[in-house]
Amino acid sequence: MRRIIMTVVMAAVTSSGLADDPIGIRDLNTHHCMAPPATRAAWEARASELRRRILVGAGLWPMPEKSPLNPTVTGRTEYADFVVENLAIETLPGFWLCGNLYLPKGKQGPFPAIANPHGHWAKGRLEMQDDVEKAPPPPGKMGDGRANLPAIGVDLAREGFVVFAYDMVGYNDTNQVGHGFAGTLEHWFGGVSILGMQLWNSIRAVDYLCSRPDVDRKRIGVTGASGGGSQTFLLAAVDDRIAASVPVNMVSATMQGGCLCENGPGLRVGTDNVEIAALAAPRPQLVIAATGDWTKNVPTEEWPAIRAVYDLYGAGDRTACRQFNYGHNYNIESREAMLAWFVRWLGKGGHDAPRERPFTLDTPAMRVWNEAKPRPAGISSDRELTEALRSRTAAALAKLASGSQARFREVMQPALRTALGMPDPPARQQAPLSGRSLLIVRPKGSMAREADQIAEAVRPRMTDVRIVEVASDLIEPKEWWDKFRSCYNVTPFGLAARAVADQLGEMAAGSRRVDVVGLGRAGLAALFGRAAVTVRGGLIVDMDGTDPMDEAAMLPRAYAPCLMAVGGVPTALRLAGAAPTVVFGLPTAPDRALTDAKRGMLCSTERWNAEAIARRLTAR
Repeated sequence: MRRIIMTVVMAAVTSSGLADDPIGIRDLNTHHCMAPPATRAAWEARASELRRRILVGAGLWPMPEKSPLNPTVTGRTEYADFVVENLAIETLPGFWLCGNLYLPKGKQGPFPAIANPHGHWAKGRLEMQDDVEKAPPPPGKMGDGRANLPAIGVDLAREGFVVFAYDMVGYNDTNQVGHGFAGTLEHWFGGVSILGMQLWNSIRAVDYLCSRPDVDRKRIGVTGASGGGSQTFLLAAVDDRIAASVPVNMVSATMQGGCLCENGPGLRVGTDNVEIAALAAPRPQLVIAATGDWTKNVPTEEWPAIRAVYDLYGAGDRTACRQFNYGHNYNIESREAMLAWFVRWLGKGGHDAPRERPFTLDTPAMRVWNEAKPRPAGISSDRELTEALRSRTAAALAKLASGSQARFREVMQPALRTALGMPDPPARQQAPLSGRSLLIVRPKGSMAREADQIAEAVRPRMTDVRIVEVASDLIEPKEWWDKFRSCYNVTPFGLAARAVADQLGEMAAGSRRVDVVGLGRAGLAALFGRAAVTVRGGLIVDMDGTDPMDEAAMLPRAYAPCLMAVGGVPTALRLAGAAPTVVFGLPTAPDRALTDAKRGMLCSTERWNAEAIARRLTAR
């Protein structure tokens, strides 16, 4: 009998992410910059994994069905050479994303279009700060940061672009919930976050632009600064309809975003804003930086890493970096650089250096809702929006589960691994296999005797028996919410499940069948580790008195970002396939959702001792 004790100690369970990531506990200010891969094939495999990470963390895996947008224009103002409309679109039933549509005047379409999310300026999309005198390049005196956000729409509309400048959640007219929406670990456990809601709004904003007959769907771009820069590179990363992008003053290897809306469940485990921005490759991307904020090193560190990815496609000319000598901004120099980039790549050309011209706007008239045109009845609280998002996710998962088991595994096993913080498994050469093995998973520091008794009883029937010891302490939710820790770090439960999955992957390479037994508090780690890999063999899991359908009970024992959004225990059981399964130690009779996930499963509220488990293993 081969017997291995593998311990996941607490120093390891707070690691920053993947096994090859040398950084310890990370937060939003920890320096972390991607190392560009050596080949295009390696990058594209990595890119697929990263896009999945973003979508799982945003609660968008599998992608939900899209409801009608019901675009509503509540006002229109014509100026000499552009038009502004006040627009709302229904991104979810009962939830309205609001903003302003800037339209060319006196020009012939179809036009290129730009999605324009804003950052954390007090007036949001309507912030109009006066620009300061142009600052000289370093080492000259740095200028103050300024932002005139409506100028983005005006400048682009004058150049023949349609621009949708829309609110962040909680700003201006998109205020059905506040900007602190989904601000608990419980929300992240269920895959609900304000980052995910804003990414969904951005995707739906692109849907709207594509629906317009005056827009060329092949020429759509996105730009925003600060928090709008975060939204810019996230949208460009996951939506291939974005043909060009300009993230402003946000691509950094240090500060990753200081707001709740820039930190999402599991989003930056083993990655960073630089690598996420590089997902735009080979589509044109201009990275704009400032000398007076966290993007001060972009020309020498972050952008060269992005450029290396573009070079893998032979597309180094499709990315550029411009840095200006100001504090945090979207000022006139940054805007004119953005304008030139979009004219070059999405416009019809004509000049290389378009300049911003003076304009006036009636910003009070740009609000969407007013007494004469109030917002329609709909979602009106954090609870209602949370319920709508959870129901949407559940519906997408149920639709997938109603199809084939093979398709469910293809979509949801990678999603489960992502939620647990596991990288994609390495490709293995499969040789003809024989024999039967057993992996026993027990809690760190307990149940050693029971594990040994089971191992001894089944030894004559097994070619390999291993005992893995995993950490199973309860987490403190406040600790894991502090500084958005699970945005950047794999949780203790994720690492425990990975220890199981890694052992199973190794054992499956040499055995035709690998049975798994999870004891005590290690039962859940055994279940999810088993679900994360594809092996043949039975499964015996101790729930240790935990109701797997009770999220409040599950969270301290099995917290991993979005674990409930990817289906929790029912998904894990479904991924076990046709393997004979026993779940014991339930506090009550099993919920129907549990038994429906695994037909023929034996469920018990009783405690099984080592003898009963061994008898079950040797009876087959």
